[in-house]
Amino acid sequence: MSLWFKKKFFEKAHNVEYLDLIVYSIEEFQVGYRNGSVEANENKSTVYAVRAFNKGRWIINSTYDLSKIDAILNRTVEKALRVEGKRGEWYKVPSPVRGKYVLSSKIDVEDREKALELSETLCGRIIDKGCSGCEVVVTLSKTYKQYVSSENAEAEEETNSTYILIYGVSEAIGRGIAGEIIGYLGNLVSVDESFFLKLADRVAERAKACSKAKLLHPLKRGLKWDVVFDHTTSAAIFHEVAHMLEADTVRARIKLPYRFLKSKITLIDDPTIPWGFGSYAFDDEGIIAKRKALIEDGEIVNLVHTRETAAKWNVEPLGNARGLFHRPKALVSNIVVKPSDWRFDELIEETREGIYVEGLVKAELSLNNIVTLIPEVAWIIEKGELKEPVLIDHIKLQIPKHLNHIEGLGKELKQRPAFEKGYRVSEYSPPMKIKGVLVS
Repeated sequence: MSLWFKKKFFEKAHNVEYLDLIVYSIEEFQVGYRNGSVEANENKSTVYAVRAFNKGRWIINSTYDLSKIDAILNRTVEKALRVEGKRGEWYKVPSPVRGKYVLSSKIDVEDREKALELSETLCGRIIDKGCSGCEVVVTLSKTYKQYVSSENAEAEEETNSTYILIYGVSEAIGRGIAGEIIGYLGNLVSVDESFFLKLADRVAERAKACSKAKLLHPLKRGLKWDVVFDHTTSAAIFHEVAHMLEADTVRARIKLPYRFLKSKITLIDDPTIPWGFGSYAFDDEGIIAKRKALIEDGEIVNLVHTRETAAKWNVEPLGNARGLFHRPKALVSNIVVKPSDWRFDELIEETREGIYVEGLVKAELSLNNIVTLIPEVAWIIEKGELKEPVLIDHIKLQIPKHLNHIEGLGKELKQRPAFEKGYRVSEYSPPMKIKGVLVS
């Protein structure tokens, strides 16, 4: 920020409750390998935004053209001054964020070369394991965020992320498709190739199981089963639970701590995890990101907040506002489910009759707090053993009811990365067993 613009920025800031300037740059390299065909693309862009908060309203203007930054500063403040109403609720930070934060190892030319090589290697591995088709997409991203505010905050953040999609296709009784997603902060060359090969093997085996799976018998559909969820489907359930803890969407004001579950589930939001796909140094309202428990031994002890909701609830925001170019939204970062002491084998062995589900096609939360989950494949469990793969339409769980029926929680955490409304998030979850789940 030049000295003349900085002076003008702070002069304008006196007229509104809050004003900030955002510079956001992203550089991406993506390679896709699909059944022998390879595509490599790259793009780079920088966006400049001026945001004002005044009388409970956000005014946000952005441009790709740096020469227009002066004009959008004037436009933003002018629009903010025309807003009618009383002073908005807004949490004022006692110590504004300052400094430069570099969160991960840098991505360079060597990583791009590795992405091309790895995509072909993983696809070849899937074919060698008996699949008829494959797709691997590797995306390497460098992001830079600069944040300057009327509260005397001035901070920069650099992140480098790796995101890999691996899919396999198998043909047998039917057509089976399975996939795995890997995402983390850091470069590609720092991770041993054997890790990715194990995931490719898992994709191939699941795709083959999908292709051999028969439809679940009609007389067994619509019944309640004891269900063992793999870490991916378990993570998807807790992802939906986390949505219920967003302060800007909760339907009723509750007094904390609030007994949410009878079971001793602990759920933590931690944006500080090294390599965590959802990690960041400070949120999009300039709040330093901090680890916090959301559910502790079944009690809700914190919600995730923006500055607006924090002021309304009279609490300190802990860095969960996401959104630079729209009104900031309360959103989790990395969700961690506290594990128990069950081995995965024990979860299966202790199930006399049930279903094991693995891989995820889709999961969603309804307005009446029902999670509908579509797995890639399911297995019938009989007398503590996996018997045969079956195809099921969906699974439904009522939250919080079914979380009180957890019979076993695994001890091994695995990560599921995702994008939520365009923002990096992830869940670290163990496998788990729940009684009385509706399977159709």
